[in-house]
Amino acid sequence: MNGHGPYRFLLDTGTQLNHLDPKLAKSIGLRASLRVEVISAFAVAQAPAAEGIEIALESVKAGAQRLVFSDLETVHRLGYDIKGVLGQDFLSRFDYLLDLRAKRLEFSKQDRTGTRAEFQTIHGQQAVSTSLGWLLLDSGTAWVVLFGEAGPRTNDILTLAGSSKAGTVPRKPLIIEGRTIRYDELVAVPGGNQAGVAGLLPVSLFKSVYVCNSEGYVVLD
Repeated sequence: MNGHGPYRFLLDTGTQLNHLDPKLAKSIGLRASLRVEVISAFAVAQAPAAEGIEIALESVKAGAQRLVFSDLETVHRLGYDIKGVLGQDFLSRFDYLLDLRAKRLEFSKQDRTGTRAEFQTIHGQQAVSTSLGWLLLDSGTAWVVLFGEAGPRTNDILTLAGSSKAGTVPRKPLIIEGRTIRYDELVAVPGGNQAGVAGLLPVSLFKSVYVCNSEGYVVLD
């Protein structure tokens, strides 16, 4: 990151922006030059940010990146000394494979087998057409989530911008390009700030997810 590091970052396909711990930003001389809106499914918040930053991850680099200075309270609960979050501002520059079985991230153009689905970019994130509507491909959730539906409020869903009460509701078929996807729970939240999006699709439902940003499709295996 501008020649500093390495630092441990969380990868989040369901986050549009990149985030950085303010203490680390101060220690490496990064200063906020603007304020940005941090939009999640449940909240909108204003936060300071720096721009024009180069981020390198092994062999790949992306310049002209923005980093939002966030307290990362939700992320710090995971431990692992995480200093920031890489979101779609960075990821959208590349074609990449999330190998969930091998716990590996690969940046390259690949010919993958599996269920191929075109995606739409909505609010800077990839949304896949499903039988439940357009769902954002999200590595930050373990549940299939639907917005705008009521249910018993039994769980807290936490995001970088805020939290919401959610409840488990009866499952509905989840079908993508004719393939029925098995999942455990369907969670409903009463609101949703992202127009055009029906909910969240967890990447953990698949063995691997290949995102071809250069051609606008994903392959779900």
